[in-house]
Amino acid sequence: MTSFKKKLNEEIGETPRFTKGLQERIVHQATQQQYKQNSKWQYPTIIVGIMVTLLFLIASGPWQQTEYVQHASIVELAQNEEIQQLSIAQNWYEDSFKAGRTGWVIGQQEYAKGTETKLIENMLQKAVVSQKSEEYYLINNLWIEFSNGQVVKLQMFKSNEQFAFLDIKTNKFYEVNDGEAVSAFTDFNFKKLDFNFLVFLVWIGFIWLGAWVAERAVRWKFHIPKEPKYVSDNHKKVVYLNKFINVIVLCIFNLKSWIIFIAADFVLILVILLPNLAIEYYFGRHEKRHYVALTTTTYTSIIFIAFLIWIF
Repeated sequence: MTSFKKKLNEEIGETPRFTKGLQERIVHQATQQQYKQNSKWQYPTIIVGIMVTLLFLIASGPWQQTEYVQHASIVELAQNEEIQQLSIAQNWYEDSFKAGRTGWVIGQQEYAKGTETKLIENMLQKAVVSQKSEEYYLINNLWIEFSNGQVVKLQMFKSNEQFAFLDIKTNKFYEVNDGEAVSAFTDFNFKKLDFNFLVFLVWIGFIWLGAWVAERAVRWKFHIPKEPKYVSDNHKKVVYLNKFINVIVLCIFNLKSWIIFIAADFVLILVILLPNLAIEYYFGRHEKRHYVALTTTTYTSIIFIAFLIWIF
């Protein structure tokens, strides 16, 4: 026995001071603490995995699905079938297509079977295959569903008082030389949509004010501190990682032109808001910080639904 051990026994005695139950609790607490240290990145890793999965679902989403197989030319379809659904979207870039199935795309004009579809049918019936000249410039994208279920996607071109169509599927170019058909179509197609920029700014202001009031009310109700902004260094790192991923997601949406699809916008909102809610719950649930994130998520969802109701 060493002198140190002998002196220690003289001071505290040879009988253990801790009971067996207390020893087990100490060991259990130490094990739990070690588990927390080892798993501090477990939840952030799960969050990143969820976001990657959502991005994969976006890439294979229904906005990229293959439409009904087209066999007949657009002239034959217009002569033998009726147009059931028509979507028109302004677009000046030939390398993109912005029209889609009715109810799926933001900002397009949508028409069911009626006067407008009859005018389009008349235009297509009078179209003839031709060569595209440099005088034509792109003005619209058209998504058309016929009564037999076939779908065509057309790029619409204009040159002075003449119109032409390019079939995206077959890459065939058609000119419309009938003056009456062109005149009748022009009368309805180029009516400007009413848009008041001042009213738009006022609505944006109300939305921002509503978000600010909602956050202040939640913080006041549950005594949630605004400072410090981060509860720990790990919290700060995960938040910055989430923001970085959000920037990448937004860039992908813009580059792929997914932003015009309603379903894609809904997924975008989930990708941005749900990880933020999970992060705030994991790191700040003791201070109820996730209540603020939950309020933001709910408020944004309500605004998005109201926007969809307004545009449709």
